Amino acid sequence: MIIFFLAQATTNLSFLNGNDYFSIILLPDTQHYSSDYPEIFYKQMNWIVENRNLLNIQYVIHLGDITNNNKEYAWQVADKSFKILEKAQIPYSIVYGDNDMKNPENNYYDGIRHTEFLNRYFPVSRFGKPGSWWKGGFFDSGKIDNYYCLFDYKDHKYLIMNLEIAPRSTVLKWADKIIAGNPSRKVFLVTHDYLNKDGKRLNDLNSFGMDGRDNSGQLKGNNADGVFNKLIKKDPNIIMVLCGHKEGTFQKEVKIKDPQDSGQKRRVFEILSDFQDERLKGSDEKSGKGLLRVLKIFPENNEMVITTVSALTGKRKDEEIHLFPGK
Repeated sequence: MIIFFLAQATTNLSFLNGNDYFSIILLPDTQHYSSDYPEIFYKQMNWIVENRNLLNIQYVIHLGDITNNNKEYAWQVADKSFKILEKAQIPYSIVYGDNDMKNPENNYYDGIRHTEFLNRYFPVSRFGKPGSWWKGGFFDSGKIDNYYCLFDYKDHKYLIMNLEIAPRSTVLKWADKIIAGNPSRKVFLVTHDYLNKDGKRLNDLNSFGMDGRDNSGQLKGNNADGVFNKLIKKDPNIIMVLCGHKEGTFQKEVKIKDPQDSGQKRRVFEILSDFQDERLKGSDEKSGKGLLRVLKIFPENNEMVITTVSALTGKRKDEEIHLFPGK
């Protein structure tokens, strides 16, 4: 059975080749899995473990909306799912989405970031402990809401900056400080709400109660343009922005002028991945169909390839997408 699976995977994952590369798995909104289809969530994680060596997987990045209504039973499913990766010593990161911060009592956005369950099931102690597979740091020392991860692949150094949905300005300032303090690391910026399927940056703070200012006069949150202007434009080592939230996929290259006005432009790739409205065959129920994305990185060539794969069938959904981030 194992031999058959590997043969099948090699056939379906035809984007593999002999050049040196590693992979990051993008895990889009799992809200329907944790609420209604936990077996698909487990299947995704087991697929990642089974394909770890084949794809040279170095990290798994969740894109937010871990749960659908911020209910404890769904967090228990998520907890069990990520323990599959932990048992295999596969590093991962998470961000929370709008559904993960709803008031769990009435399934409502009330302008408060209800991350109690997030921190109960994914406490900082789950990550920052001696001998852990994880390395990085936190915005709040006792909360997982905003944090960064460090990892190396051979001589290449990377940083994954995981930010809350609609990041507060104080969070963006902290992220800027961390990124600026790690100039040798290429940065993947992850936040749940950023692009729609047409490639437009989102401005929907009012839809989940994060518009306006709090009692101290500070913005409750920043929209996608705020994140872009306050953080992405400033930090030249940010190479990619990853998000979920809006059903569909989109990827675009953004050219940013060098702040020293040298005439040079750097490239940042903004990538949306979300399959929450995909329906299982023979069903009208939304699920996600076990789809995930493989981000295959060739560090020596500064090339990246994105492929959408089903953890249920092992088959590729769409044609691979080639990205060339540049030096």
